[in-house]
Amino acid sequence: VSCNMAKPELVRHDAFYMKELNDMIDIKRDYDFWQTRRYLTIDKKIVSFCDYAFLFDLKAKILLLQYHGQLEMQEAIRNAFMHNFQTMMGARVETVNPLLMLHVHRNTIVKDTIAQLDKYKDDDFKKPLQVYFHNEEGLDAGGIRKEFFLLLTKEILNPQYGMFSKLIEKTYNNNKFFLAVYEETGTIWFNDFYDEEVEPMYKLIGTLCALAVYNITIIDLPFPLVLYKKLLNKIKIDLDDMKSLSPTIHHSLKSLLHYKEDDLETTLCYAFDIEREFYGERRRIELKTGGSSIMVNQKNKQEFIDLYIDYVFNKSCEKQFQAFASGFRRVINSKPLELFYPDELMSFVIGNTNYDWNEFQKKTEYKGEYHANHPVIQWFWQVFHKLVENEKKKFLLFLTGSDRVPVFGWSQTLPMTIQRSHTDDIHLPVSHTCFNILDLPSYSSKEILKTKLLEAIQHNQGFNLV
Repeated sequence: VSCNMAKPELVRHDAFYMKELNDMIDIKRDYDFWQTRRYLTIDKKIVSFCDYAFLFDLKAKILLLQYHGQLEMQEAIRNAFMHNFQTMMGARVETVNPLLMLHVHRNTIVKDTIAQLDKYKDDDFKKPLQVYFHNEEGLDAGGIRKEFFLLLTKEILNPQYGMFSKLIEKTYNNNKFFLAVYEETGTIWFNDFYDEEVEPMYKLIGTLCALAVYNITIIDLPFPLVLYKKLLNKIKIDLDDMKSLSPTIHHSLKSLLHYKEDDLETTLCYAFDIEREFYGERRRIELKTGGSSIMVNQKNKQEFIDLYIDYVFNKSCEKQFQAFASGFRRVINSKPLELFYPDELMSFVIGNTNYDWNEFQKKTEYKGEYHANHPVIQWFWQVFHKLVENEKKKFLLFLTGSDRVPVFGWSQTLPMTIQRSHTDDIHLPVSHTCFNILDLPSYSSKEILKTKLLEAIQHNQGFNLV
């Protein structure tokens, strides 16, 4: 398998999945053997199915990653309790929290998160994450953590928040924003600009990504697949990866590759350089020594394309990516990642954007006097299915703390439960994001229900006990 990693895939790797393995073997036990085999004096001919991880489907791999995380969390908690017990007995002077605690203010969430994560040791990241928002009484049973990841990623990725100036106390400059947004695809990539002062941001994003994986929380980080290729270092980056950033540039390079006429040099006038923007100034970056004076022709066009791709995905962001990777590996630097292909890890991190709203309705449960045929419930679904897609996603955010679906769809998360809360038309619906519960008043008409529902999903930020 490893010999084929650097070659283009002729057959999709999921064609080799053997889903039956999930029922045929104890994959957790097999994983334990795979982990400990190197320390045992056993016959090396005895193999583990983890040696042939391409046979495992994504469900099995995620199960093993979660299993590994649970083992590490249990060990971290056990070590903390042992440390605290020794403290009580007088052998140590300070106690250790068995949780990874973050106390943040909403208006300074990035600054607070960086400051607190810097104080923790790498072993602390193996503990369960618990988040508290300043002056809010919500108990974190999962929903607050989900909103924390959502708000933090939005703050990081959206220039309108002025996050950059708040972080390094300089005037916000779009040309120095540490991430570049490709408008064609909506994906993000590391900016060419590098400053040691913004290195904590790259580390934060890496840590954030890994913490989400470790704590089984999906996040909206629109990095392209190539990020996960680099992180796992398994599959070679090539021209097709440019399509995920800019289909226009990808098309131009493809056209160059397929251009067969001898007048390529005089017709296209490409040199071995690339134009980039620094501080509002357009610059030509040479892709090789003397590249600005070397014209692209039929003999060297493949070299030009290779150097172009290498610059965009490697050389231009080497330090930026290394900072990201170091942040990621503070949390996850373990054997389970060896099981994954890049697209599998990507799906686990960012979740699913294929929304089956009919399935969402079928999975919904009801409590108290509400049931599927209750008039208020029927009004609710009539209103819901007529919402535009973005409004439905806002409702999902309102209900669950995330606007994305887990990689395996609705079956992987708690179903929505709708229960009656009030009998008047004054109150808004209330969500309990920790348990995906919707308190829906018994409104007197469908029109009032629609008005109140839309008002609720437009003002969904904030966790309090209800």
